[in-house]
Amino acid sequence: MTRARLGALAVVLVAAVSVMGLGLAGWARAQTMAPDRAVLTLEFEAASLEELLAEPGIRDYAHVGGAGIMIGGYKRPSDALVLPLGDGDSYLVQAPEGFDPRDVIEASDTIEVVLFVVGVSDLGARRAVMDETVPLVVATGTIRALLSARGDNGDDLSLADLGSITSDSTHRDGVVASADLEATTTAFFGELDGDGGGSPIEIIPGPPPFELHERYLAQRRMYVPIGTAAGIYLAIAGLGAIAVLALGSRIPQGVRRVFGWGCLSVAALATALLAAGHLPQLTYATVVPFVALVTVFGTLAFAPLERRDVLLVPAGIGIAVLAYFALEAILEWTAALTPFVGGSELDGGRFYGLPNVFIGLLIGSCLWVAHRLRTGAGVALLVAVALFAGLPYVGANLGGGVSLFAAAGLWLAVRERERLGVLKGLGVFVGVTLFGAAVILLAHAISPFETHVTRFEEEVSGIAGVFERFRDRLQVGFDLIARNPFALIPVLGLPVAIAAVLRPPAALRPSLQRSPAWRDAVLVTLLAGVVAYVVNDSGPAAAGLAFGLGLGGLLGVSLLSEAGKMGEP
Repeated sequence: MTRARLGALAVVLVAAVSVMGLGLAGWARAQTMAPDRAVLTLEFEAASLEELLAEPGIRDYAHVGGAGIMIGGYKRPSDALVLPLGDGDSYLVQAPEGFDPRDVIEASDTIEVVLFVVGVSDLGARRAVMDETVPLVVATGTIRALLSARGDNGDDLSLADLGSITSDSTHRDGVVASADLEATTTAFFGELDGDGGGSPIEIIPGPPPFELHERYLAQRRMYVPIGTAAGIYLAIAGLGAIAVLALGSRIPQGVRRVFGWGCLSVAALATALLAAGHLPQLTYATVVPFVALVTVFGTLAFAPLERRDVLLVPAGIGIAVLAYFALEAILEWTAALTPFVGGSELDGGRFYGLPNVFIGLLIGSCLWVAHRLRTGAGVALLVAVALFAGLPYVGANLGGGVSLFAAAGLWLAVRERERLGVLKGLGVFVGVTLFGAAVILLAHAISPFETHVTRFEEEVSGIAGVFERFRDRLQVGFDLIARNPFALIPVLGLPVAIAAVLRPPAALRPSLQRSPAWRDAVLVTLLAGVVAYVVNDSGPAAAGLAFGLGLGGLLGVSLLSEAGKMGEP
């Protein structure tokens, strides 16, 4: 859009509202709404937030309102009257039933409007630059106030002077969801309920999220190569460890130790891939050394414990991982905006809280610690972390909380199997899982902090709705595997690893027999990974690190163990 066209914006605003009475029969709303309000949307050809705000005319609206990025794409309102501006741009006008366009000129200082300026571009072009965010400017006020705002500041207005936007959908400054446009319109027109699932957009003090957008683009460019390299490293460590165990004493002790520590490093590596999101600059020169150093030293820092008991090593690593996640929650999960494993929270699936890909890491870390504790203390630890994962003010992840409650029930049933038996043990597992799910759902239902779990509760009605949603979540997992065949590795690997624990080959048998508690911890980690796959929409991602820590712990401890040095709690 040229400045000449922006200079005609005043005329267009008045003209747009003046013709709002045309065609009302086809797009008028059914509810009774205030007759002095309208919503105007300008579709502006811009590929990024920075490009949208490069024009002073648009920048002025962001000064009186706010600017940010919208996640989830942009869908043109179905009930809007389209007014072409030329060169492919247009105004979209939404107004309540009964609006009289003859009042516009006489009452332009009393007609309240919400103005959306949306940056639109070809979706293929956006994906080519790995940016699927949509730039958005929001301003409110009377028509006269918005008209007078444009051009007042000219070129003197800096980007730092602009406002920003947010919503309860994202709880992220500068970020809103696509459904929030409809929710904002619905609230502005005085309707009580909308069917889009979004929340009204709020204008907040700026600046707009330029730095966050830049970091997001850097993460999008880098996370696939870095994640692939991490996956190759773990594959080499795992397959090499299996080969070393199979060859037995023919392999030097030093090689056995290298692969043993490599298998135990999976927890530190996964944590490093998340923590890298906090780095001041996201470049290969900063991220790769950081991930490598945290993985190596975050694992070998616990090497002194090996001299006392090799099983203290996974316990120490587990404590460190849990402590980091507690810190991440205090920091409001900001690393999850730009992690290097799994997707960014700006991709739209989850804007805050515990990402699904780290559910298995929490399960495994808890059980690496729990095997050193009494059974009751281990169950309490798992329940505490389950609440951490699921409650709205911390992890806000329903599937994560349910998976960890399931792990708590499994741990109690497996550790007390001689006393409980099969049927009672199964009842304990099911009962703890269902109780935990109910607690989490109740907490989200009564919390003023709206989450995607709250919307899940509002959208699902009755048993049929629950089963339908369950089917949809499984389908998401199947689609994930179809897009990325490597996601099959944990899905197929979990039952194989479970079989290896239940009927261990000769190379694994000594370490498992010397510590039944460690054997049970590995088994429950793998079984809980199966539950995580079932109860989460991105099942392979949720189960992946449970498989990694289960198999990694099994192989790593077996390689590092020496006869007579294994302790048993």
